[in-house]
Amino acid sequence: MVRGVTTQQPQQATSDSADFVADFTDPALIGSPEKGVEREVAGLLFLSFGLLGCLGVLAAIHWAAGLSAALLGLGAAGALLRRTATQRWKQDASMVMAFAGYAGQAAVLFYLYQPAGWLLVSATAAAVGLWLSSTESD
Repeated sequence: MVRGVTTQQPQQATSDSADFVADFTDPALIGSPEKGVEREVAGLLFLSFGLLGCLGVLAAIHWAAGLSAALLGLGAAGALLRRTATQRWKQDASMVMAFAGYAGQAAVLFYLYQPAGWLLVSATAAAVGLWLSSTESD
């Protein structure tokens, strides 16, 4: 004989709210798809202002530190976007970003200490030579 199965519904204590733990997978807490877009926009704003603050602090320490961080970020963003871009114009634009970051960083290094600029150019030449002489067959 099969007996009826009863399920207990969790009851939230009304007097002590410290025992309540929110379930973030609950659809009522997640909300509509618009909430996801709002969260994404808020996250991007926090990221933007956080990076701007970091660059400002680095620039307050020394102008070359802030400029170098910005140029390295530009070059890295261009290189990463190039790898994921599917359209030709996006690949070209990201290549321009990467080259602008590299050229700007080289200019800063040449201005501050000329041997450091030549070190960057030489290391880049060595990296390109290593890439071209790889043993991968097409």
